[in-house]
Amino acid sequence: MVTTWRRIQAACWRLVAGEALSPLQRMHLAFLFVAALTAAISGVFNVIVGLSSPTYALVLEGIALAVLWMWYRSRWHGDVVRMAWWFCLLAIFGIMPLNWLFNQGMSGPTSMFFLMGAAYALGVIPSCGFRRWVVLAGIVGMPPLMILLEYHHPGWVTDYPDRFSRALDLGVSYLMNVAILLILVSGHLKRVRREQRVSRRYAERLRELARRDSLTGLLNHAAFHERVAIRQGECRHEGTSAALLTYDLDHFKWLNDTHGHPYGDTVIVRFADCLNDVARDFGAVVGRCGGEEFSVLIAPATPAEMLAFDTRLRETCRARPLAHGDIRFSGGGALLETDGPVSRWFERADRSLYAAKSAGRQRFSMDDSLDNECLPG
Repeated sequence: MVTTWRRIQAACWRLVAGEALSPLQRMHLAFLFVAALTAAISGVFNVIVGLSSPTYALVLEGIALAVLWMWYRSRWHGDVVRMAWWFCLLAIFGIMPLNWLFNQGMSGPTSMFFLMGAAYALGVIPSCGFRRWVVLAGIVGMPPLMILLEYHHPGWVTDYPDRFSRALDLGVSYLMNVAILLILVSGHLKRVRREQRVSRRYAERLRELARRDSLTGLLNHAAFHERVAIRQGECRHEGTSAALLTYDLDHFKWLNDTHGHPYGDTVIVRFADCLNDVARDFGAVVGRCGGEEFSVLIAPATPAEMLAFDTRLRETCRARPLAHGDIRFSGGGALLETDGPVSRWFERADRSLYAAKSAGRQRFSMDDSLDNECLPG
């Protein structure tokens, strides 16, 4: 039963609001539809209760048709902005003054409808420009003007025939205004929630961008060091191993000076792509920790896996040559110690890298504690 009722609600909502993406547009469509129903019901109600003449009831039915047409234009033709503007003008300078005169003036419910109209208008009309000022002038000026008019010409305003009619009219009008207010509040809440979701997505995106190197998309120096520190703690807690590899492009300054900085950027991006592809197969994390310096975290890892990673990386780079030859680079690696800070782990990997550089570059070296010689690439 509950599921059926929800389906009916969803179908009615799709009929009224369509596929409007903006919460503000959905609120506008729902408000116009309810406003048209309110005008139509008010015309019939006023005649039955004897609150107004049949002529004014016909006027209300005509207003209901006009508002329904505005809803139709907004719903089926996407004419939302213009219809919102037209409705504000009609409501503030037409419907409300007429209702004031023919529906008991200061004693009637029109002031409540003025407030609901103001809440709608201030929500849908842009916050700047001529239209906003016209709407504000109407909202601020029309109620006092109608009060002055009634004060000086009380005979122009239709009065209630009895106390019961007044109580009934005010009660029904109050319920109508509550329904309108719920639509407005719901629309604004959905709008706020949507903007909050968008803001959170942007904030997450900015946080992620702050962790990434702008050229390669790899983790930057700070983010990579943070990841290494976290993984170091996990490995010690779990009793597993990890390896830290450091790579540096050989003769990169000469490449920049000889072939230009754009080509140097191309080399960096290509090397980063190769690193990423190989790291994906090894479940490793890659970061760019300097101009032409890159680091890799493999966990769990053994010396054999470090060598396998380096071998695969060199094969991948050779398979993707650039305009001025293969990418040449040196590398060093160190396994995680059982104790000691992260900085010492990086220092050991750097010493291995320097050993590879000193041995003639284009090779890979592991930490002295592993008792391995430099292996040419």
